[in-house]
Amino acid sequence: MAIFRRNRASALISRALIALFLGATTCLPAVAQTSLPTLGDGSALTTGEERRLGDRIIRELYRDPDYIDDPVLMEYVQGLWQALLAAARARGELSPELDERFAWEVLLGRDRTVNAFALPGGYLGVHLGLIGVVTTRDELASVLAHELSHVTQRHISRLMAQQSRQTPLLLGAMVLAALAASKNPGATQAMVVGGQALAMQNQLNFSRDMEREADRIGYGLMEPSGFAPQGFVSMFDKLQQANRLNDNGSWPYLRSHPLTTQRMADMQSRLPPGGATAQPAPTLEHALVAARARLLSNPGVDVLRQWIAEPQSTGFATQPAPRRAAALYAAALGSSQLRDFAAARTA
Repeated sequence: MAIFRRNRASALISRALIALFLGATTCLPAVAQTSLPTLGDGSALTTGEERRLGDRIIRELYRDPDYIDDPVLMEYVQGLWQALLAAARARGELSPELDERFAWEVLLGRDRTVNAFALPGGYLGVHLGLIGVVTTRDELASVLAHELSHVTQRHISRLMAQQSRQTPLLLGAMVLAALAASKNPGATQAMVVGGQALAMQNQLNFSRDMEREADRIGYGLMEPSGFAPQGFVSMFDKLQQANRLNDNGSWPYLRSHPLTTQRMADMQSRLPPGGATAQPAPTLEHALVAARARLLSNPGVDVLRQWIAEPQSTGFATQPAPRRAAALYAAALGSSQLRDFAAARTA
């Protein structure tokens, strides 16, 4: 069974993972402050225990057929991730103990849904659908910064402290049992585990205080990392638009982290005067990376043919240069996937 695959069983498990392990939100910004509210000490789970739980889960994810090890995409995402980690160290948000004990690794999933999720122990999962839909690197960095802040503030451990000491083992067993059961389509255990996962979703959603804390700290990491804080705003606009269009399942964190007017207002108030209109400009590098992510997420033959035909469409020549380059790159990759190598060479 593929966790990143969009079948029913994986959808149930994914929703549980999102609710439990910090499903990505849109990083609604708030200025980082030195006097953030104390939300708990995370004493229910030591750093070593959290790392071991993360290691257990990540082993299954690495075995998943939809895990993708693409060097081009990985280099790009790692560049953003490492810059944010460096800023977190410099600002004192990442403690020496966490820095040493946690993995701080990124894995990519060949999934068209727009999502990213932090796991125990410093692991981060990113769906190709997220990379493909964001317009700038700043938007993608805003999601990563928010997720990183969930980890550095020990929100997983704090959440488990609100439950019980048995929660880590029970949740780890739930994930592994779901994986095992789903290998047999007729296994009744899969439905049982899926039902448990859905029941836990309502219990384990992050508190609003934790979300606001991740907003503040994540926003504070952007500028020191070399990213435009306005990326938070434009990413938020994408979420808001998706929410208005009646989410069809392609934006899973809209369900696990619903938008609130308070967070929207807070986001706008944190920007400097005039900052709300100064959106980051798309770059050629990001446009090419986004096109590659869309192609590698298995969009289907019909979609590939649409992308292959785009450079011949009316008005293509008037598009911005990054978009034209990305369309040509997508046409070449799409032709290659359809094994039309002659067309790929001339795209």
